[in-house]
Formats: sequence, C-alpha cells, structure tokens
Amino acid sequence: MAETQAQASCSPGGKCIPCESLDKSHLLSAEQIEAELTTMKLWRATNYDTKNKISLSYTAKNFQCAMDSLVAIGKIAERENHHPDMHLTGYRNVEIVLFTHSLGGISANDIAMARMIDVEVDVEYSPKWLKSHPEARQDAAGGLRHRGGFGGHH
Repeated sequence: MAETQAQASCSPGGKCIPCESLDKSHLLSAEQIEAELTTMKLWRATNYDTKNKISLSYTAKNFQCAMDSLVAIGKIAERENHHPDMHLTGYRNVEIVLFTHSLGGISANDIAMARMIDVEVDVEYSPKWLKSHPEARQDAAGGLRHRGGFGGHH
C-alpha cells in the first residue's frame, strides 16, 4: 500500500513533486509510515506540535562535520524544493525533521526526501555516537553513508 501512495507523490526517479499539487489524500497513514521506516533505521516517526513528522538525529564528529552535513542536506532541499526543519545544538548534535508543511503531516515526498538524505549525504559521525548506533554503519547501497575510520566514503 505504501508503494502505491509513494508513486502518487513522487516521480519514478524518487524526486519530490510540488507540494501545492498535493491534498490531504496524500498524507500517509501510521501503518504506511512505519512500513517505510523499517528500511530507514535512523529515522523515527514523531508527533511534534500535534503534527506527524519523521526525524533523524545524530551526533557529528565536530562542529564542521555537523555544518557540512547540514549544507549537503540544504542543497538537496533546494534541488527538490522540499525543506526540512534542521536543528544544530551543542555544536554537533543534529536533528532533521521532515513533514509536508502544506498538509501538516507526512507524505511520500517526506519519505523520498529522507531516502535522498540517506543516500546522498556523507556524515562524519562522532566515534562514540557511532559505537552506540551501529545501524548508522550501513553502506551507500543500504542507506546513510558515514565517514571516518569505518570504511565509509570520503
């Protein structure tokens, strides 16, 4: 079922379609969101401000690595015209929050954007954080890439 919904909001190449053309029928159900997130190990379904959202949180190796990841995510957001809320706290703790603002919930555009972030963004994680989050060690084919002594991409 999630596949059908995803096709309705995203092009075959996984690109986001303009949110103005979406209506409430494009919102994903809780079951669809959970099904999509089973392959996206670092993303979590959340409910902020009574709106369903998905979020990604990680600790970068240092401030510059956190900023590099935010800039890379920003470039994807501009290319796709789908902009996440991005938070940097404690100089290296990053949180990315996705939802379709015009709908007040999660659409296939958000899932597509999360997958693009996972595939396209190299994050140099804090070694301590990475030890407690082994799911972040996936390679590019399996999701989020990483750098820094663990065989990731440089």
